[in-house]
Amino acid sequence: MCERDRTRGCNDTGLTVCTSVFDNLSCVLDYNLSQGLDCESPSGGAFASAYFHVLVYVLYCAIFLLALLGNGLVCYVVHSSPRMRTVTNLFIVNLAVGDILMTVFCVPFTFVTTLLLQYWPFGRTMCSTVSYSQAISVFVSAYTLVAISIDRFMAIMWPLKPRMGKRQAKVIILIVWLVALLTALPIPLVSRIGYPTHWHQMCDKGICHEVWENEEHRTLYSMSLLVLQYVIPLLVLIFTYSSIAVVVWGKRPPGEAENCRDQRMARSKRKMIKMMVVVVVVFTICWLPLNVLNLVWESNPSIGSWSGLPFLWFAFHWLAMSHTCYNPVIYCWMNSRFRAGFSTVLHIFPNKYQGAHSQHEHSVLHRFNTSTTYLSSRREPNQSLKSVSLSERNTLYKTKSAVHYRDNQM
Repeated sequence: MCERDRTRGCNDTGLTVCTSVFDNLSCVLDYNLSQGLDCESPSGGAFASAYFHVLVYVLYCAIFLLALLGNGLVCYVVHSSPRMRTVTNLFIVNLAVGDILMTVFCVPFTFVTTLLLQYWPFGRTMCSTVSYSQAISVFVSAYTLVAISIDRFMAIMWPLKPRMGKRQAKVIILIVWLVALLTALPIPLVSRIGYPTHWHQMCDKGICHEVWENEEHRTLYSMSLLVLQYVIPLLVLIFTYSSIAVVVWGKRPPGEAENCRDQRMARSKRKMIKMMVVVVVVFTICWLPLNVLNLVWESNPSIGSWSGLPFLWFAFHWLAMSHTCYNPVIYCWMNSRFRAGFSTVLHIFPNKYQGAHSQHEHSVLHRFNTSTTYLSSRREPNQSLKSVSLSERNTLYKTKSAVHYRDNQM
């Protein structure tokens, strides 16, 4: 076991979201040095079992491949179809980009350096770069979910006000990235290579961790990250979607009439809200255990002496990282357009989904043309549009609005 005076990193809990908390785990791991030093890897230790290594490889490689494939498909489907480039889908693409970034920087570096090698072989520059990228990716995902919820909240609560445009959505996405970059900025400045145990010191193989000159600053920043990355986004998501649920399911949305067209629009809203609520619930479940563990570890460092802590941290970290895989599955499961797009790309039952999608498009177009023909037949050849009754013009306007609303949904 490493002593605190060897390095100040031994008590850093690393609340910087998906970073490896490598220094703490190194303090917990029981290095068996009685048989001499093996500088290829630490002798003994909680993670020395070959079965554990196989388990780590399988679980983290599965996350890596599925997350890259799924989120890559999301980006491709939206980019390849002009009708999929709605405001909400722009946010979903940004969420997918954040998950890809997390997959590339969080998953491989953490499981290789923390769970397999138990040291950092990539140098000081990569230490700062990877730690910074890890934090940015998590903030982007959390803040994008918040942006989606606020967009949905405004659309449902004030349906008669102008909707957010694509240009506004792109500006918000830019702000999300800027806030994430600024919030995580201290991390690369304090990331260092440290040597927390006798094995690391004798073999000259350090770990990547944060070194703060002031313990109070470290604690304050760690708690701030927890609040900014998880607590505040979660509270905003709960408030917005709870308010939306009251309006959509609790009573008739403002400005909607009781007819078949508005019932279809209401069903479309409910489906979309259900999908985003599932996304939020999955986000909450995946990140809650790791954040709670880090919070408990921060407030009670004595749990670092528990031999089962490395395995508990491994399970919670894997659960948090697996979040990158779930959103594409949710989109495919709960959204017919994404499902049709995925099927077309993967060539899985393309005729079934494309046929249903085309039939739906033809049905809407037929209804629209029927309404237009009906209005035209009510007028004389030289009759102007002004002579058409108000109810007839409203019928045509509402029909066009229904088609426009559906086209702007996911």
